[in-house]
Amino acid sequence: MKFTPRVWSLLFSVVVAINLPAAETAKPAAPAGMGEKVQGLAALLKATGLTEPQLLNGVKSGLGTAVDFATTELAKPGAFQLNGPASMAKLQTALVKANQSGALDSFKATLNQSAASVSPQAAVFLKESLQALAVTDVSGLASGGPDSATKLLRSVAEPVLRAKLRPLVSQAIAANGSAAKIKELAGKAGPFAAMLGVPNASDLEGYVLTQVIDTSFGYIAKGEATVREHPAALQDKVAAKIFSIGKK
Repeated sequence: MKFTPRVWSLLFSVVVAINLPAAETAKPAAPAGMGEKVQGLAALLKATGLTEPQLLNGVKSGLGTAVDFATTELAKPGAFQLNGPASMAKLQTALVKANQSGALDSFKATLNQSAASVSPQAAVFLKESLQALAVTDVSGLASGGPDSATKLLRSVAEPVLRAKLRPLVSQAIAANGSAAKIKELAGKAGPFAAMLGVPNASDLEGYVLTQVIDTSFGYIAKGEATVREHPAALQDKVAAKIFSIGKK
């Protein structure tokens, strides 16, 4: 039996009508980990007796203190200890054997200068990222781990931090000639240096960027540990209550 276009249209409408209720009742799967977040948030609210806005503002305040601590530490001489990407480990060994340790140290100094030059802006971006925290993000603090707040900040802030800092790192490396220095090092290491692994400008940028981020969050974690050890020192009493969770 042949059906006209109109009949096909009517049949299609019937099929859709029959299946529509099932489609409407299908619910999207909850995001992975959402249940844990809800439970963690509930535990925090119960433990602190705070409302959600109070909890979120208190976390931002306490983390702000930890970020301030990190900003101070990053500004100190020697805050960064960059030695070069792992890809140039063999090249470094060859330079030491060739009595070129001085040239190698000079190169490392330029990397540390690059990192130090962008750290103030990194601190600004970290402060800004505090405002992006949502109340569901802070559920991980229920464990009271010594760096749990730092971890939650990093999970929110790192992608933005990488995007904003990369061009600044690129400019810093270009300005102090780190890429040119690595070529000079290769020449000093001998005729087969290229076979040992010589990072290019992009490799150096990625390395410095990662080191700036790792070092920044490392200092924030130290700041958080201090806050948790002495929560009463916080001017914000709500933040003091939150960061005293888990303290015996």
